[in-house]
Amino acid sequence: MAKPVTTLFVAANVIVFVFTHDMTGIGGASLQQDSLVQWATYGFPIAELSEWWRILTGAFLHADIRHLLLNMIMFFLLGRRLENQITSPLFATVCCVSLVWGSAGALLVAPNTAVVGASGVVYGVMAAVFVVERRSGGDPWSEGLGTLIVVNVVLSFVMPGISVGGHLGGLAGGVVCGWAAGDQRRRDAWRTRITISFAGFLGCLLAFFAADTWLNPIL
Repeated sequence: MAKPVTTLFVAANVIVFVFTHDMTGIGGASLQQDSLVQWATYGFPIAELSEWWRILTGAFLHADIRHLLLNMIMFFLLGRRLENQITSPLFATVCCVSLVWGSAGALLVAPNTAVVGASGVVYGVMAAVFVVERRSGGDPWSEGLGTLIVVNVVLSFVMPGISVGGHLGGLAGGVVCGWAAGDQRRRDAWRTRITISFAGFLGCLLAFFAADTWLNPIL
């Protein structure tokens, strides 16, 4: 059974896709140029025009239908699995932290590239599932989750048009969140809230810092 946050995130991405794409060109690169210009994660407008919302909105844009489907199918399968193990509010926080860390990573690696896609969130959830299950006494390697992570990280480096920084940033955020969520047999709610809140704040700071390097990228 699908969980509410997982369902809401998928629905939000599908709705945004419908409103930001030329539906007559759905088989190709149908993302409307205005949407890309206004909402993509991009260093210059964040740093110079204070368009901070781009740290968030870029994750809800997708280049084409294939991009959307790949991300949403992966998110739905992994998100439902993680949301079933932790509370829905905590899962929503994991998604938010993974999102800002994914944006921070994308800006750190390529601040002069307009980045779109929910891949940072997907990688964050993937990492969080692995860490939570491992800390809770499970063996995610035996179920193929570890292999899935390794394969996806490798593909991030070898496939063209991929935001390596976005993927690795989201993955890092997910590892922190998974560690904070900890062993689900012995929950420490306050430690989890404090750690994840700090991780989200740090991700936002890193994103703003990375955006500010658009004139002279550090990577």
